[in-house]
Amino acid sequence: MLTRIREKLSSWVIALLLLFVAIPLVFMGLGNYQSASDSYAFKINDQVITTSQLEQEVFQYRQALESNTQGSLPPFYTNKFIRNITMDYMLRTIILDNTAKDIGLVYHNESILDQIYNTSSFRDESGFNKDLYKSQLYRIGMSPQSYEGYVHQKGISEQLKKAITSTSIITTQEKTDLIKFRHHTRNVNYKVIKFDDIKKSLSLSEKDKKDFYDTNKSSYMSPALAKYEYIDIDKNDIIKNVSITDEIIKNIYDRNLDAGEYNKPSTYKINHLLVKDITASSKDKIIKARDDIISGLSFEKAVKLYSNDEDTITNKGYLGEFISSDLPVYLSSQLINLRTGDLSEIIESDKGYHLMMIIDKTLGKPSSLDEVREAIKSDYKKEMGTREYFDLIDEVNERNFTRKYNLSEISSDLNLSLLNTKYISKVDGYGIFNFDYVRDQVFTDEVIKNNQTSELIYINDDRFVVAQLLSYKAPVQMSYEDSKDIIEALMLNQQSESLIKTMAESLRDDMNAGISELDSSFKKFSGTMDSEKIDSNLKEIFFATSSETGFLITNLNKDYLIYNISNVVYPDDIKKINNADDYYNFILNTRSESEFNLFYNNVSSNLDIIINSEYMDRD
Repeated sequence: MLTRIREKLSSWVIALLLLFVAIPLVFMGLGNYQSASDSYAFKINDQVITTSQLEQEVFQYRQALESNTQGSLPPFYTNKFIRNITMDYMLRTIILDNTAKDIGLVYHNESILDQIYNTSSFRDESGFNKDLYKSQLYRIGMSPQSYEGYVHQKGISEQLKKAITSTSIITTQEKTDLIKFRHHTRNVNYKVIKFDDIKKSLSLSEKDKKDFYDTNKSSYMSPALAKYEYIDIDKNDIIKNVSITDEIIKNIYDRNLDAGEYNKPSTYKINHLLVKDITASSKDKIIKARDDIISGLSFEKAVKLYSNDEDTITNKGYLGEFISSDLPVYLSSQLINLRTGDLSEIIESDKGYHLMMIIDKTLGKPSSLDEVREAIKSDYKKEMGTREYFDLIDEVNERNFTRKYNLSEISSDLNLSLLNTKYISKVDGYGIFNFDYVRDQVFTDEVIKNNQTSELIYINDDRFVVAQLLSYKAPVQMSYEDSKDIIEALMLNQQSESLIKTMAESLRDDMNAGISELDSSFKKFSGTMDSEKIDSNLKEIFFATSSETGFLITNLNKDYLIYNISNVVYPDDIKKINNADDYYNFILNTRSESEFNLFYNNVSSNLDIIINSEYMDRD
């Protein structure tokens, strides 16, 4: 299995080659997901995914995310969030993989090899490069087995999807009806009752407000306030403060230079002749063109005589200057066999027949130390800073876990700055304490009542804080005067909401009963889904409503909309509609996707899927 890659990568220590047809390889392809364990993350029928297997996937997914975001994940990418989206992906992948196998779909090892060999990231001017393959994968934390599993899973899932979506159809009548619906015109009468107008028309007496206060007095307490000392550890700050000498830079450069990491790719100036289409006539032309060029005909004249490709003719056969990976594989694979001035053999592709000649070649030279100095500094500082950051997590966690150290002692032992907050409440803070989840973890009984240090609170994967209480102000009863403005706003909102709803419902009922008629307060709209002369929210409501329902009301974020569809006009002839086929293609694609999702949902609904909620819900 995959022996060609294994032979090329013989320097790698590989103890076991995974049999793709025996085990379900998913996203990152780690391990055999059939093994049983009491500590499970989820189960599909008799197939068990353990927590350790899921955590492996989470670790690699996190590494990929950090690489894509340059190490700065958004705050909402918590451990729980990443764990759940990884679980969802694994679940879907395993189900599709098992289903594909059950119905006999296969993805041959040769297809996996072809994709790997032809991936530009793994190629240089000589073709597939085993060292480049290895370094590119390790750079994102993947092993060769993992990547091969990913290619296999992607391929077999695409086969399954294609088998379903390629058979999706829309009948001629459906096509006509859908296009007519897309381009129909609606005539609408509508009126918006403004919440603010209703609110302004209301007034409250002092007695009303005082009575409300007396009835709900227990609700009007000042919030508990607390002031904390805390340490704030940011990996990016640590990285900035890592020092690096010229000697270290030079040693890294020399080591990587010997490993070939700074080699620039060679560049080629290329002549190219294309005879389009795979036909006998095209084959005859390309053979004659090659024979004539070998006999002394200039490449430019050969292009003029034999090519039927407009771009080739316009450029007189000059393709341009490229590095190997910039070219299609069917051309780049020929470069290794050509010297300057040589004419290639006939190359066949899906576009037709090609000839290629290297006019000039510039050998790639290694980048100089000055060219890569900043990259070396950046990589070194990031690596050293990241190590120091994770060491700090362990050291702070160790001291914090014992509950024998207060925050001042932890700060002193580890030479960390100790900061102080202003007073904050459970519902209001500032800076990093502006996040709800941070305040939730410092307003606990352990921190407030027992004066313990908080757990490590992760702002994101690169930053955490630990806090301890300095002072506390308990809630106190608010006076009527202090509460009056809050009470007035609350009572006006409650009364306005009740009144506007009653007004809208009464007007709707009167209009439908014929008691009231359309007047100047109603506006009119006439247009299609593409109309821009009306608010998009209103348009969405109008076109989602049946034309035979009479007057309706809809809540528009406290305002109320009253409307009816007076009539609908459909186009007579869809042939007169511009871009009708574009919409038809969109509908067909949408139906294909819908049918595939329906297929997946039907398959998964028949499986016994058990998720370890207690484990998945951990922070």
